Amino acid sequence: MEVKKILPGIVALAMLWASQAYAQLPVLEKSYDISRKAKNGFLGGIEVDTAKGTFDMIYVLRSSDRKIKREIYTFDKELNLVNTVKDEEEVEKMRHKYKWFNFKGDTRVTHSLTASANLTQKLVFRKKEITWKYLWLTGSYSKSVKQLEKVKPTSDNSEQYIFRGGAYEVKSDSTVLIVAGKQEKKNDLAGSMMHYQILSCDNDVNIKSLGSIDFEYANAPIFSAPLEDDNAELDNDDNPRDWVLVFAPQGGSGLGSVSDPKPTNYTYVRLNTKGEVLERFNFQSPSNGWRVLGAYDHDGSVFMYGSANNKNEGKYINQIYKTTMVPTTSADDKEQEESSSGSGGFAALKSGISMIGGTADFGITQSKIDVILDELKYTNFQIGKISNGKFDFLSSPAVDEFDQKKTKPVNQKKYVEFDGKSFVINGISFSHSGDIFVNGQDFKKVKGKRSYKGVYMFQFSPTGELKRNYGVFLDQSKTSGFFNNSPLTSDNIASRSFMQESADGKNLYWMMRMAKSIHKESHTTFGGFSNTITTVWSPLYSMEYGSIDIVNNQLSDFNTLGDSERRKFYLYPNINATVLDNYNLFFSETERGDKVLISRVDLSK
Repeated sequence: MEVKKILPGIVALAMLWASQAYAQLPVLEKSYDISRKAKNGFLGGIEVDTAKGTFDMIYVLRSSDRKIKREIYTFDKELNLVNTVKDEEEVEKMRHKYKWFNFKGDTRVTHSLTASANLTQKLVFRKKEITWKYLWLTGSYSKSVKQLEKVKPTSDNSEQYIFRGGAYEVKSDSTVLIVAGKQEKKNDLAGSMMHYQILSCDNDVNIKSLGSIDFEYANAPIFSAPLEDDNAELDNDDNPRDWVLVFAPQGGSGLGSVSDPKPTNYTYVRLNTKGEVLERFNFQSPSNGWRVLGAYDHDGSVFMYGSANNKNEGKYINQIYKTTMVPTTSADDKEQEESSSGSGGFAALKSGISMIGGTADFGITQSKIDVILDELKYTNFQIGKISNGKFDFLSSPAVDEFDQKKTKPVNQKKYVEFDGKSFVINGISFSHSGDIFVNGQDFKKVKGKRSYKGVYMFQFSPTGELKRNYGVFLDQSKTSGFFNNSPLTSDNIASRSFMQESADGKNLYWMMRMAKSIHKESHTTFGGFSNTITTVWSPLYSMEYGSIDIVNNQLSDFNTLGDSERRKFYLYPNINATVLDNYNLFFSETERGDKVLISRVDLSK
């Protein structure tokens, strides 16, 4: 183990104070050089030692399959560099010690199945081969998917199943879980909306029935997704979450007597990764048109939220939106794009043509559905909290109430209007007092692309009452992207926000991750007769911060972490924040990666 002394002259110190007297946000920042080897590796994790009051920045360098080379920079609470260590650690010990360490070899190949609906909504399967290549510069795997032949189940007849959405690829080289309607007889579409089978299908296409979800009336899933939680840095392939579905009654032509008299009689279902039903209960939705956008597990409760439409009282949700609301394939957009190489159904995917249009046999992804639904106008926003198999609350404030409770920064001339149209929801966060914050952003279409402008932060009480609608205008169009011929500019990238609460409970600190630049990187693939140059455009983010005085209901203007530095710093792409005592720590680097900036936000004030 090699220990180096701190080199003098590499520290740049800045103390930033928010200008508003009513809500000061103390920020301490220091920057340091890192070694060339660390620059060519990646920041794997940030480990906090609460007892010592220190934290480690752990850089992983290009290594072998047996031992991992590391450089560890240790800092104290005042952001002083107190130690630097270079060492090697066995791969298995790294996996055991760090949750974030996902190295499984430089290259690996896995196999899985894609479950989709064909043109007649029948359940079909296609084999796929996934090649993973480890990128030592980012600490992540690049993923390329090769779609293989369609396959028929060996142990069950998939023709009897109608696939309306509801599939979860638990992990690579494992199984795909499906919730599919079962036809007791041919063309029994109504029956397939009342009787669902929970299926598991392995890579040899052996279908196994794990259970059933039965209804008295016709129902269809309107939400289907793995739970989100506070461990966003761990993906589902490394840490599979439970699977949540929400069903809603269906009505209209051909259903008649099998339509539930109450269009608001929704059903919540939670499954584990083995396909076992953990929770199921009915609830009355305040809206007959709830578009659920997320299910988040926090402190043992599940928070569900999304837009809602009460304009068509008495109508069923399929009559309100007139489109499928959940994906009809377990593939994602990237897989579909990489599979779209020729003609027929695959080629249709690039243009987003749904299978209902009659050309594609590979289903439609959630993002393509959302493009349609994001454009609609909604009358309400609905949010609820589930504990012990029931809703503790489920509220649905109208858009007019958001307008009545709008708030803006002190020096911002106009309010960000929330009219329920053309907006996205980007996440949810929580304060220590139990308040819930939902982050959203509106957009306009400019030359066929979304240009994001106004940022919302909806504040709800612990019982679901709307308290405030904070709105901030962003002008990301002035940031870079224009000058390197990028197909994207920063305003094409939505921002993400979360709230932090001061120790005395009098102030909230709004932290906003915002795209500030577009990075261009070109890779050359050498072939036998020609070389291929691939250009990748990646957004670079910075952290904006503002203060909210809860007592006086005042929102400050926003500043940017790192503004006092001469160089431009951008947040590390994978891991860029942690907590030490009452401090929030954020980590940024130059675009070249040769210098690190540590920003400390003091939440004790």
